[in-house]
Amino acid sequence: MENIIKEYINNIDESTIDKYAKKNDIFLNNKELKIIYLYIKNYWEIFYKGNPEDLFKELEEQIDKDNLNKIKELYKKYKRKINY
Repeated sequence: MENIIKEYINNIDESTIDKYAKKNDIFLNNKELKIIYLYIKNYWEIFYKGNPEDLFKELEEQIDKDNLNKIKELYKKYKRKINY
């Protein structure tokens, strides 16, 4: 599973993230989109295998609160699916 995720992350771009966010009622401005893109690219392993609480705390200062709450909910949803 990890290799599949790694390959996907290597190929992901900002437009893919933006489309997925909009599909889930998350409307990111350009700055937020760039930040989310960088966090996904650079910290995906922490989100996948570790504890991303410190990362979410960093994002609190950079992302609209409502958007971040929706992102956290999506993360929890898919993290539960991965762990089952």
